Amino acid sequence: MGLLCYYLDGLAHFFAAHSRHGTHSPFVYRLLDEVIYPNRLSDEPRDKVERLVKRLIDRFQPGEVYTLDSEPSPTSTIDFALVDCGTCKEAVTRVEAVWPQFHAGSVLVLSGCHRTTAAKALWQSIKMKPEVTVTIDLFCAGLVFFRSGQAKENFRIRY
Repeated sequence: MGLLCYYLDGLAHFFAAHSRHGTHSPFVYRLLDEVIYPNRLSDEPRDKVERLVKRLIDRFQPGEVYTLDSEPSPTSTIDFALVDCGTCKEAVTRVEAVWPQFHAGSVLVLSGCHRTTAAKALWQSIKMKPEVTVTIDLFCAGLVFFRSGQAKENFRIRY
């Protein structure tokens, strides 16, 4: 996918996305207010995706964090997984291989979910899966939540 298409997609995302004030889900509103939107602290990474991942890990306190683009497939359930769709050509197969290990309460972060055609296709397919209840499209990253007892919702948020 060309650089021009990527920037045009980013512009379209910006105009279609909402801020926390256009969000009616209490879970997502709290996440935006307490994790995604606060100003950067001095001890946090400068890169906004790295900062977001650090904050999400601090928020959800997973037992282990898997990086699906470099680590071997985990053998147990997955609480928190990170995949860089922009650089990992095998992102689709790696996510599909570990999909059964996600459970209610799992969090999946797909950085670069709009970077390539394959990444966009992966993002769209994940949003359609019935076990996924909440997705948040920040354009630079896609957040996937497996929450029991919540209606399925997809959010496009300015970040």
